[in-house]
Amino acid sequence: MSSTRGKHLPYRHTPAHLAALGAALCFGLMSPMCKVGMEGGVIDGLSLSMMRLGGAAVLFWLVSLFTPRERVDWRKDLPMLLGMSLCGMGVNQVFYVCGLGYTSPTNACVIATTTPVFTLLMSILVLHLAVTARMVAGLALAAAGALVLCSGSQGGASGNLLGDAMCVVSQFSAACYFVFFGRVVKRYSPVTLMKWLFTISAVVMLPFILPGMCAAPWQELTLRSALGAGYVVAGGSFLSYLLLIYAQRHLKPPTVATYNYVQPAVAATVGVVLGLDILTWQKILAVALIAVGVYFVTHLRSGKGAKP
Repeated sequence: MSSTRGKHLPYRHTPAHLAALGAALCFGLMSPMCKVGMEGGVIDGLSLSMMRLGGAAVLFWLVSLFTPRERVDWRKDLPMLLGMSLCGMGVNQVFYVCGLGYTSPTNACVIATTTPVFTLLMSILVLHLAVTARMVAGLALAAAGALVLCSGSQGGASGNLLGDAMCVVSQFSAACYFVFFGRVVKRYSPVTLMKWLFTISAVVMLPFILPGMCAAPWQELTLRSALGAGYVVAGGSFLSYLLLIYAQRHLKPPTVATYNYVQPAVAATVGVVLGLDILTWQKILAVALIAVGVYFVTHLRSGKGAKP
């Protein structure tokens, strides 16, 4: 058995890495799609957040009709489920979407690079994760790539202290979600877990958001904004969290969080493909750094506690 240490990642982990990558791809489109959804001012940040939570809850409940029923041990797991729903959906999503309404996409992109750092630090303190030089080097390379990419972007509005602070809270909340709830993640199927997490978050947030949604001029909503909001619900919430929860069941928190660095690369690549941006040497360098950094953290094992 010892001869397998340090060798290539076992194939049994490949689906989990593909799931984490798929979730990162979905999340990578969130920033531009959120902006599209909020064009015209009909849908504001709070309304879009409520649409994410409620829409994803409905989708997961529909899917659950075609999957085996699972009994949730509410007496034992209610506090953990409440914490997961607030950290992973409520606080994380509401603060990110609302923060994006105040600050620039560039600032939000840079702040998103803090999630793997928060996750690694908390994993060391809480889970006693053994850190290797390879892991630190991978995180540093991926972070450098994300920062190069963001520094080379031509953003619109400048940053805003309130928006930046909200994005930081969102990323810290995501890190808590990755670190503190591993046992519950492995106890239930992804569909069962997600339908209840999104439902709890939607119920908790509804009283604060419903008055603004009722007052919105929905008759002025454009098809473009509706499609943007539709992606936020179906792709950025339903599909992404379904993939993310599968990855969490099989990979360590810092490994899952490292895929966050893929998100700005996805956003930049899609912008180039759609003709919304141009290809520059900064983007090529950034994507290369991110790819190498993620490879370092996820592909090989090096020492106790460092395996994915």
